[in-house]
Amino acid sequence: MKLKYIFTILGVMLLGLTACGKKDTPKTASNNPFAGTQWEYIQSSAEEQGEREVLTDEIHFLDETHLVYQHSYKVVKKDGSIKESSKSDKIEATYTYNGLVATSSFTVVDKETGKQQKAKLILTMDEAKQKLTGVASSEGEEDQTITFTRKK
Repeated sequence: MKLKYIFTILGVMLLGLTACGKKDTPKTASNNPFAGTQWEYIQSSAEEQGEREVLTDEIHFLDETHLVYQHSYKVVKKDGSIKESSKSDKIEATYTYNGLVATSSFTVVDKETGKQQKAKLILTMDEAKQKLTGVASSEGEEDQTITFTRKK
């Protein structure tokens, strides 16, 4: 009878020790729905002379307060090969968020004139967290709206 109690106590202790491992403790989740997500917007023109232009805008929210934006352009031939391509420098910026709305302000240098312009980007995530609508505004220019799809 003593042997039965000893094994029962050992079994309960062993079960208790394995059930409370560090891997099982839940990590505190961030309330920031943007952190770690990646988004893209792809616009492709109609084919002209067997070629089409493809514009791609990407946003990657690195963490709780930082994001990276990059724009790329390419001309694709009818056979799928790339005739011409270019990528802008990555623009790193900080952002703040309130619920499903993120706001970022940063400075952009116009390559043609060399002038610096302040730009503001307001990004609104849909309830399903699969679409991101961005409204970009800069000094002296009309606001632009694009809808990004979730990449990751």
